Amino acid sequence: MNDNWIEIVETLQPYVKCNSIELKYQQAIENCLKFLGWRSSNKTMQSQLTLGFGAGNTLRPDIILYKNGVPVLPIEIKRPDNVCNDKQVGQLGNYMRQLKSNVGLYFGENIRFYYDNPDDLDNPVNVLTIEISKGDSNGDTFCEMLSYEKFNVNNLEEFCKEHYHQIMSRNNLHQRFSEYFAENNVTRNIISLIKEKFVKEGFDENILEDELNKFVCRIEWKRTSNMEKRIENTVINVPASENHKTEFSLDGVKYWGIGRFVLAVVKQYVSEYPDITLEELEEVFPSNLNSSGNMGVVRPIEFLNEHPKWKRRYFMKDNEKITLRDNTTIVVNREWGNTGASRPHFQRLLEHIRTFYHVYSR
Repeated sequence: MNDNWIEIVETLQPYVKCNSIELKYQQAIENCLKFLGWRSSNKTMQSQLTLGFGAGNTLRPDIILYKNGVPVLPIEIKRPDNVCNDKQVGQLGNYMRQLKSNVGLYFGENIRFYYDNPDDLDNPVNVLTIEISKGDSNGDTFCEMLSYEKFNVNNLEEFCKEHYHQIMSRNNLHQRFSEYFAENNVTRNIISLIKEKFVKEGFDENILEDELNKFVCRIEWKRTSNMEKRIENTVINVPASENHKTEFSLDGVKYWGIGRFVLAVVKQYVSEYPDITLEELEEVFPSNLNSSGNMGVVRPIEFLNEHPKWKRRYFMKDNEKITLRDNTTIVVNREWGNTGASRPHFQRLLEHIRTFYHVYSR
């Protein structure tokens, strides 16, 4: 573990725990940047510098880092209990474009690197999230990338660009899979592949048609104990529209409201894969399924010891906590928005759950 990262966490955690006002939080962050070699005294770090643009318009980034007199990284700072939103990301994006930087840094409930694709007009994309915790291995990456002596803006941009393309590729593949295996497409597409295979083996096409008309299929992705995917064929059972549904079930017998349904899904998954680790579970239920990535879907109990004010957002009763085989205790997020089953980030999670479970609704 990088010593500077330990110093940064120990410096920031008191401000995080008391939900410090933004000004004091920024002062603590500036002290942390000094650990890495940035100084206001030599103008490698400047705070609240006003930037002019357009006809009388101005911007004021919280911090700008400079290398060899050239601005290399704008930094946006919010209070520790802030939940980053699109407006704030857009604000950081304005700073980045004004400074001609494709990378920006955010401090708030966590630390985030953002990359702005110069080929589109979209908001910058979060490419790396770092929790303010000694246990976050990305803390080492943060210190290495932001060490003043070793800092190279091109290396930082390439690092973020690579992560950006990985995220875009994953999203595009997910979208393609979602379309190809959508319930109104999956039977036709899979049968077409089967038919193509057996025709190549010399079977009569008319006989194949007769056989293939006898079944339909559904694709479910389930992770095995070593986290590989397997494909299972079952009869399609298309659920009704959920625009008015508020309860969900894994077996069609016991139904839950949204929060407890998420808890039931995580418990079910852990029971099926008892050797799963926290790291693997967070791969199955990644933080970005929640609009507030730092809250995530699952969190270790130690996370809430560091953020006690967030305990009310998780299932905390003894029978609701989940203990993994390695004795790690985790808790499940209970908050999924404000408007019933149409909650946009719950719908995102629900779509993800359906890649490995059949979901009933009523």
